Amino acid sequence: MKTLTTAAALLLLVSMPARALAQQVTMETLLDRIQIEDLLTRYYYDLSQGKAHELSVYFTEDAMLDVDGTIAHGRDEIGKLYGGGPARNANAAPRPQNHMMLTNPVIEVRGNRAMAHVIWTGVSNSGVGKPPTVTEQGREDSELVKVGGKWLIKRRYISSDSGLPDRFDKTFKQRNTPLDWEK
Repeated sequence: MKTLTTAAALLLLVSMPARALAQQVTMETLLDRIQIEDLLTRYYYDLSQGKAHELSVYFTEDAMLDVDGTIAHGRDEIGKLYGGGPARNANAAPRPQNHMMLTNPVIEVRGNRAMAHVIWTGVSNSGVGKPPTVTEQGREDSELVKVGGKWLIKRRYISSDSGLPDRFDKTFKQRNTPLDWEK
């Protein structure tokens, strides 16, 4: 009976359709993946360091950025989307230190084009000795292109799942992954 059960289980496993496998990794795609992950990490590092006005350099000249339905086209509009707002009062209380964690990257490279999907989580630290607070979380789907040996963002969709800033209330629409190879 035990042999029959084992044989049936093996037959079931063999007859199940194979799930889609991740992209075959080569030395070239591995290097590209590392460069793309570094670009995405540096982007959020610059954002957390107060360099939001400089983020447009991570995009192609004709890039499109969609942050929860608020859309910017080209580096100038992208720079304005990140750089707007009144200057902070020098006498105001210090802001908490904020960091962005990127997790679960799924990156597929096809020549000089790539798709990257990550989950981002915003963490706020209000002081040493106080616990960190998760302030926001969402997904990011980006199409990247290699220009002159450097990866740049061509299209990016940032989708909040929680902690949506008030300024995006009017344009926010819950969505699934909006980016695939066919577009």
